[in-house]
Amino acid sequence: MFLVETRYVIIISFIFSITIFSSHVNGCFTSIFSFGDSLADTGNAVQLALSESDKLPHFDFPPYGHTFFHHPTGRCSDGRLVIDFIAEGLGLPFLPPYFGGKNGGAENFEKGVNFAVVGATALNYAFFKERGIINPFTNVSLGVELGFFKDLLASLRSSSSDCNELLRNSLIVMGEIGGNDYNHAFLEGKKAEEELIKLGAVTFLVPGNLPIGCSPVQLTHFWGSDKADYDPLTGCITWLNQFSEYHNEMLQKELDQIRKLHPHVNIIYADYYNIAMRFYLSPSQFGFKETLKACCGRGGPYNYNSSMSCGYPPVKTSCNDPSSYVSWDGIHYTEATYRWLSKVVLEQLYNHLPSINNLCLSRIETKNII
Repeated sequence: MFLVETRYVIIISFIFSITIFSSHVNGCFTSIFSFGDSLADTGNAVQLALSESDKLPHFDFPPYGHTFFHHPTGRCSDGRLVIDFIAEGLGLPFLPPYFGGKNGGAENFEKGVNFAVVGATALNYAFFKERGIINPFTNVSLGVELGFFKDLLASLRSSSSDCNELLRNSLIVMGEIGGNDYNHAFLEGKKAEEELIKLGAVTFLVPGNLPIGCSPVQLTHFWGSDKADYDPLTGCITWLNQFSEYHNEMLQKELDQIRKLHPHVNIIYADYYNIAMRFYLSPSQFGFKETLKACCGRGGPYNYNSSMSCGYPPVKTSCNDPSSYVSWDGIHYTEATYRWLSKVVLEQLYNHLPSINNLCLSRIETKNII
């Protein structure tokens, strides 16, 4: 379990690196800064791909984006992500990708920016390279995203007091990140150096891991496993979900320690795992008809084949009703799934921060599904 311990050390170190323990948020957030991987990327990976080669990634082709945007946006879904719904719920615009907005200048980032990159890892690229493990998507890690963040702050504000003021009124959304560490090196790990640069952020939303044992990509990879490995109620792989639960337990213990040491910092844990498990245990309650099959895919019992990615020929179409599916492309979720996740996340955020005005949650109904 060394990799699990390493990952939450890195995430906690990141929180320390951009936190000053002296202030609290008042009223509505004025901006959001988001870090993570493909569950949160709103276009960075596409921009990076364009700068490095002529080949666009499969998620920059239809049917990605068709539910809400009606065209691909670089999001790994048929529509909006959790981070999009959070922004809408707080009355803020969708977060521009860091690389997509560079030409427009820093003024485009005053209300927030998204640093998340498809394939990003919590561990750094050098760690994997030293062990002969190649991430086929990117060399971006959480530390690299933090570097982008520091560069941006320098352009947004001229003094440390200005930065503190900006970050005091910002929501920092940390992930979910780290699933790619497991995908590329399930039992590898490395203790990262902690950065202790205290820049001024005081409110963090830290999601836990999702139930990876229910993902079509993992179900396909381990297809044919012993029947005892599967949950009879959901069809998910039990030991993989137990791994996610272990990570989440360790992460929460570390977050509790930070809360005790620094009571003026707002750290909200978003329980992605238990929210998502409701979709698999009681799918009809949320309008889902297919929980383990991908909406956009081809082949096998879970409609997923790693050699035929959604968006690339021949997989140019999806299921007729993505809102009835939990999984979009076998790895990521549909907009409908992200919508349900975001409803509970916004409710958790509001419950932990009662000082936030009700107007901050103007665009989304935080229906309690717990």
